Amino acid sequence: MIGAYVINLESAQPRRQRISGQLDRLGIPFQVFPAVDGRALAEDEVARRYDAAAAAVSYRPMSRGEVGCALSHLGVYRKMLDDRADFALVLEDDALLGDDLPAVLADLQQHLDPARPEVVLLSHVDKYTRWGTRQLGRDRKLVRRYGEWWRAHGYVVTRAAAQRLLDGLQPLWCAADYWSAFEKRGLVSVRAVVPYCIALTELAEESALEGHRADLDATDKARRSIGYYLRRYVYQRFLFQVLVRPFLRVARQKRAG
Repeated sequence: MIGAYVINLESAQPRRQRISGQLDRLGIPFQVFPAVDGRALAEDEVARRYDAAAAAVSYRPMSRGEVGCALSHLGVYRKMLDDRADFALVLEDDALLGDDLPAVLADLQQHLDPARPEVVLLSHVDKYTRWGTRQLGRDRKLVRRYGEWWRAHGYVVTRAAAQRLLDGLQPLWCAADYWSAFEKRGLVSVRAVVPYCIALTELAEESALEGHRADLDATDKARRSIGYYLRRYVYQRFLFQVLVRPFLRVARQKRAG
C-alpha cells in the first residue's frame, strides 16, 4: 500500500493524535514529518529559501505561514526520495480521511507510474473536465482539472513528481498548493479523484495560514489594474463561457454532507 507522510508541527500533539488514529484505523502505514514553523525562521534563512521578487511576479508576496507550509511539503518530497518510495500520500494534520481511502490508494498504485511526474488530488475539487476521464475502480474516476485548484491537505505524488517539484520550487516562489501554476510550468501533471475521499476536519478553521492568505489576497486585489478586470469579465465571464467552455465538458463536484 502507498504509505503516508503526515505534516505536523511538533507542538501540535492533539492534531497528531487525531490524524494518527485515523490512519491506524484504516491500516495505512505512515510516518510523521516535522512541519516547518515559518514564524520561527530566522530572517537570513527566509531570504535564502524564499525568492520574494519571483513571488511578486508569479504569485504574490507569501506570508511566513505559507513559507513554512511550502518548505514542509518540499521536505516531505526530499524524505520520500531518501526513503526510495515510488509513491507517497501527503497529508496535512487537519485532513479527514474517508473509509474507502485504502481502496483508492490500491487502485492508484495500479494506475500510476513512479517514473512519470504525476500528482493526484484526493481532496475536493469544484470543477473538472470530462475529457480524458479514466475509470478508477468501480465507483471513482481520475479527472483533469478545470480552473484554479488550491488545497494540499491530501494528495498522492509519484517519485518523479517529487523530484520535479523539488527542482522547480527552490527557492520558493509560490504556495505549496498552486497546482495550476505547476502544470503551466511543466513541472507535473495534476489530476483528481472524483468523488473525493479526503475532506477537512474542523481543525482547518483554526489555521492561521488561511487568515494570512485572505489578508494578502485582499491586498493583491486592491492593486489590480482596470485591464485585469476587463480581461477577467469580458473574456473569462463572457467570451470564454460562450465560445470555449462548452467544448471542455466542464462538470461540477458537490461537497459531501
